[in-house]
Amino acid sequence: MINHKQHGFTLLELMVGLVLGLLIVAAGLSVFLSGQRSIALQDGMGELQQNANFGLAMMTHDLRHANLNSPSTQKVNNKQVGSGIIFEDANLPSSLAGKVTGLLTKQDADNDATTGKSDQLTIQFVPQYTKITKKVCPAGNPTCTAAQKVDEVSYVFNGIDCEGNSLTFSTPQTIVQRYHLKPDPVQTAGQPTAYSLYCDAGYYKDGDTSITGMNVDNNGQQLMQRIDAFKIRLSVKDKDKKLRYMTLDQYIGAMPSTVIKESDYSNVISVEIGLLARSTSSQSSESLIDNTKVFKIFGNDISLNNTQKNGTKFLREVFSQVVAFRNTLGAS
Repeated sequence: MINHKQHGFTLLELMVGLVLGLLIVAAGLSVFLSGQRSIALQDGMGELQQNANFGLAMMTHDLRHANLNSPSTQKVNNKQVGSGIIFEDANLPSSLAGKVTGLLTKQDADNDATTGKSDQLTIQFVPQYTKITKKVCPAGNPTCTAAQKVDEVSYVFNGIDCEGNSLTFSTPQTIVQRYHLKPDPVQTAGQPTAYSLYCDAGYYKDGDTSITGMNVDNNGQQLMQRIDAFKIRLSVKDKDKKLRYMTLDQYIGAMPSTVIKESDYSNVISVEIGLLARSTSSQSSESLIDNTKVFKIFGNDISLNNTQKNGTKFLREVFSQVVAFRNTLGAS
């Protein structure tokens, strides 16, 4: 009888093989998970930057219209009718005085995701238009002579407002646009309140007693999603021609009702927009994200409120943009 030896792994060899296999699988899994986190971070940051930069570009384009064709003699302040920024009733026709409560530019106007509040910015301008005049016969007299013809005036307007409405009017109108923060209408269950930046647009003409299309309950058009804070800072040229930055409250305080001489006015020549934006997708597994981090907007500390601190983790970044008012030659 022939005996054949049986060849195979010993128990020790099998255990060593299993351990080595598990180490290789663990290393591969670690690389895979690290790659997944890296991709999620990159996607979140790209999404955050795209949202903020695109929104700021749109807002910058609109803000450069402030003061256009207005009766403000090309000055932006809280005294003159037609000022590109609407600080007070004095910047509006007398027929609108006291009737635009909640629609004016204001510091700390809206709740947000931080321990403070966000600002509200309201601008106005008369959109560019072409005036067309032609001679026509008066109504009821189709056979009039050239001397009997009268002027027929029409207007062709260009552009759209911040809500996407075409500017089509029969007579010149002043466009008003209000930028403010509101809770997003689409919230994610289990996450802290998400806020977005909106623009509410309306219009008026002299003699109107309301701004058509605008009210404090109207969110308007969403410009930027997931904005945790919206702050404003003004670049001001004072009566001595010195330039300095001011918050909205500081500017109003520097231009009280006792300042009545135009030569003593401090005029706004540019505005700086500051945003604290966050990603729309959460990064809950990312240990490097600290919800207690203190952010800086215009050098001021900005902290998330307790609900946000204890909630889901998101990527956050501060964005800012300075917008010079083109239509302020009178400020020089």
